[in-house]
Amino acid sequence: MRLMGNVQRALRKEMWYLLFIVPGVCLFIMAVVIPLIMGARYSFTSWDGVSNTFAFVGWDNYVKAYQDPDFWAALGNTAKYALVLTLLVNVFSLLLALVLDAFLPLRNLFRTIFFLPSVISIVLSGFIWNYNYSTGIPQLLSHFGLDVTSPLGNPDYALFGLILVALWQGIGSPMIIYIAGLQGIPQELSESAKIDGAGVWKSFRHITLPLLAPSVTINLLLVLTGSLKVFDLVFVTTNGGPGFSTEVVSTYIYRTSFSSFQGGYGMALSMMFFLILVVVTVVQMSISRRREVEM
Repeated sequence: MRLMGNVQRALRKEMWYLLFIVPGVCLFIMAVVIPLIMGARYSFTSWDGVSNTFAFVGWDNYVKAYQDPDFWAALGNTAKYALVLTLLVNVFSLLLALVLDAFLPLRNLFRTIFFLPSVISIVLSGFIWNYNYSTGIPQLLSHFGLDVTSPLGNPDYALFGLILVALWQGIGSPMIIYIAGLQGIPQELSESAKIDGAGVWKSFRHITLPLLAPSVTINLLLVLTGSLKVFDLVFVTTNGGPGFSTEVVSTYIYRTSFSSFQGGYGMALSMMFFLILVVVTVVQMSISRRREVEM
């Protein structure tokens, strides 16, 4: 009985700490759970996104989405953008982290310089690079006798132009995460490998990279999910053009819901895209976790 009393007193004491998470849980329910449930409900209706009148249409919106070639084209653009950007951001941020983690003069200054673009808002970055592509870079290269045009106006290169902008802005945060991971690796391991005759590449492949697996997992998850949900950069630079070359799922859902006044169909697209994001995240996390090495 005395043991049960001690357990009950301990539980009552711990209950006070649970009160601190109540505001966060309430905010999560109001900002995520309730809108998700309402969106799922509207996805089965003919709601126009404005009025309060709508009719239940069952699975018609989902069948329409499955048969919509524009949706699949936007999904293809999103997949290409996300995969290429995730690969480039992680490769370049890791290279920068390796260089800036070594002993270099003014390395803190260089860390700040490479991190600064990530502080700028995406909308402002879009306007800056829209000007650079259309005016700044062509004028600069014209002094060298080169005549170039903005890649954002060419359907063949517009998506790659957006990837370069996102790479310029998104490389800072993953670089900091990789630097933190590198500083957590014991120096004794690298020194032992050097004594055993391992070169720079072997030491990186068999020691540094496996121990950086948690940082790789975090960066892959953050960059991949963020790039799949890209909206503002596309909206302020190309608005999905030229043609349909840079239309991504988020802008297509926005255009369908608010420009074409097909709120119910837009909700169905959102639900399908949400499921795709969940599947991609779970698969990516499961694959990355298997490669992690406990230190």
